[in-house]
Amino acid sequence: MADSGSATVVTATADCGDSATKVDPIPESVRLCMFAPPSTPADGFERTANYAKGPEQYLKKALGEDVFDQRKDLLSLPEIVDKDGYGDGKHKSHFEGHIAKLFGKEAGLFFITGVQAQLAALKIHCTRASNPRVAWHISCHLESAEERAYEELYGLERILLGSNPDALPTVREIKTLLELPADERPAVLLLELPNRNLGCATYTFDELVEISSACKAAGVVLHCDGARIWEIEPYYQTLSGKTFKDIAHLFDTIYMSFYKALQGASGAMLLANDKRLIADAKMWQRRAGGNAFSLAYQVIDSERGYNENIGTFARKREKMIEVVSGIKAATKDKRATDGQQIIQFIPHETTCCQTRTAFCGYSPEKIYAARDVVASKTGVRVLERVWPKQTLDEMLAMDRKGLKPEAVSNGTDEVHRHEIEWMMMSVTEKIPTKTFVDGYVALCDALLAGNEKTH
Repeated sequence: MADSGSATVVTATADCGDSATKVDPIPESVRLCMFAPPSTPADGFERTANYAKGPEQYLKKALGEDVFDQRKDLLSLPEIVDKDGYGDGKHKSHFEGHIAKLFGKEAGLFFITGVQAQLAALKIHCTRASNPRVAWHISCHLESAEERAYEELYGLERILLGSNPDALPTVREIKTLLELPADERPAVLLLELPNRNLGCATYTFDELVEISSACKAAGVVLHCDGARIWEIEPYYQTLSGKTFKDIAHLFDTIYMSFYKALQGASGAMLLANDKRLIADAKMWQRRAGGNAFSLAYQVIDSERGYNENIGTFARKREKMIEVVSGIKAATKDKRATDGQQIIQFIPHETTCCQTRTAFCGYSPEKIYAARDVVASKTGVRVLERVWPKQTLDEMLAMDRKGLKPEAVSNGTDEVHRHEIEWMMMSVTEKIPTKTFVDGYVALCDALLAGNEKTH
């Protein structure tokens, strides 16, 4: 942190991690819901510069030599850190090759955004099949947060998959789609693994095998939106003994993000066994304006974030499971006036280090008032903001009209349901489980006390 007399810009990213949820740091409070620790731009640039000067030396200091040695096979350790020129650079190629090898794929391509990476892959698959149709669930990022770029820029047509907007499409529903006549099937089926908007719900490995086999039989490409693949791998490792390679083997192409749980500056990567597909993706990257003069900063910091966080998600998952179980047990009898539990988790069984919490029976204003009461009494800040009901595309449309997107009600005050998204990260995993549990209990008690005041 800079001295108090210097100009300092500090942001703590809370809840969903979108720009709309950037909040100023609040002194002397323990935040339970963060997606990135408070930092200044100068802090971030200095960290990246220190890594670029000597990745191995930096990592030994950041991780400790014992942890460095334990994780060395997972780490991307370049011989040189250079500056790419329009995508051509030794360090960038090394990082792409390392991630591709980790997932058992032949080649990878670094993108500035996941939007560009996924749309490039889908466009190539559809062009090759002479079929513009892609199938995905309504919760898909391409559906709700990209302003229909798939249609407006890439000429793709989407088929909505599944009958329930609040649940993953079933294997049977997927097979039914794949059994359509060839001229009605999609060219590509997109699965988000795990599904962020459904609280990181995911398929079992056996279900993925079944879906992959059905796609192959139908001649349909299977693409993985693996924005949070890092977070979900321990689920498959724990339940089925499966690795990144095992998961990726079931998909023709896969994309992953580097700025979310890995805490890199920005960036994504597209992987495939087909090197020609990656070459075509470079062409679409340039067409989309993503082939910048240099992506050195993003590549370097993405590699740093990967190296610092890979190998941590199993313990973060275990911590989240412990915390959620504790909160459930302690709040199960805390009920709103309509009888429903105030605190509910999505999905009910935690899959990874990220989840969603629903606060039921209260308006956002009452939730925030209770939050502030708890923070003032205990120094624990349970949440920042509940999620608005609008999708990102809807919020952007409202913004263009000069309207302020707000969390909205879905009925009378007593049937409200508002959610937050949160994850167990390196900062919050150090907070005692009891602090989480006590914070949620105190929040429920503050909400219930508010009921008494209004009756």
